[in-house]
Amino acid sequence: MRVDIVVPNEGPYAEQAIAACAELEQMGFDGLWLTDHVVGFEVYQPVYGDCWLETLSTLAYLAGSTEKIRLGIGVLVVPYRDAVLTAKMLAGIDVLSGGRVDLGVGTGWARAEFFALGRQHLYERRGAYTDEALEVMQACWAAEGDVAFNGEFHGFRKVRFQPRPIQQPRIPFWVGSRGTAPAPLRRAAKYADFWHPTGLTPEELRRGSEAIDEQAGRRVATSIRGQITSDASVGEMQDWLGGYREAGCAQAAVDTKSATFDEFMSAAQRLAQAAAAVR
Repeated sequence: MRVDIVVPNEGPYAEQAIAACAELEQMGFDGLWLTDHVVGFEVYQPVYGDCWLETLSTLAYLAGSTEKIRLGIGVLVVPYRDAVLTAKMLAGIDVLSGGRVDLGVGTGWARAEFFALGRQHLYERRGAYTDEALEVMQACWAAEGDVAFNGEFHGFRKVRFQPRPIQQPRIPFWVGSRGTAPAPLRRAAKYADFWHPTGLTPEELRRGSEAIDEQAGRRVATSIRGQITSDASVGEMQDWLGGYREAGCAQAAVDTKSATFDEFMSAAQRLAQAAAAVR
């Protein structure tokens, strides 16, 4: 089982946490995961604050400050950004990191943030936009010559897209969801290399995974993004991870929700010990 850690790219110690990622790599984690919001709102608090290191630029920084660890976004809110530009930025990060990007994707939920980014016209159609954007990204990453696309939101032809990602035929899609609603499961069945839900129990995850596999007609790998309290013991962390491993999870992205940088690093050390025991 792959065990990754969610690194807070928001909040009062975000810069310290990102600067410590080389140390987290040395602890033995398999991957680092960031979260995607761009601006803060009072209604987000206390879950999220006002300070955000933008996800793609931070991922590019991590490509240069780490060596072998996987670099994930859990999840990129696809409608926040132009699909071709996003594909270009991710391809560049994949090339510069040596092919280490894992792309979590989702539709987003924060209406106010769509307005702040000038993307309010996409809010009600964000699911359809996300699906088409994934098609655009795949087309850009796969083409050796001209790229053309004709859809509801994108239309272009004779585009040359280089460099392509190192990972072929494309950067892996980790399709996120906050539950087991039909639309995200359909998206996972169609596009996902991994289904990457947030906060499900092992039993909920098992049922959702079976539904996706049935729709897809193939085996879609399952992962989980979940929270462990920052004061949990190594044994408690090991039990938590073991429950998801038994449910069929190939990966867990663990968020300790630590209040301070010192708490975060202490929890990371215990999580690394638990991870070594469950692999």
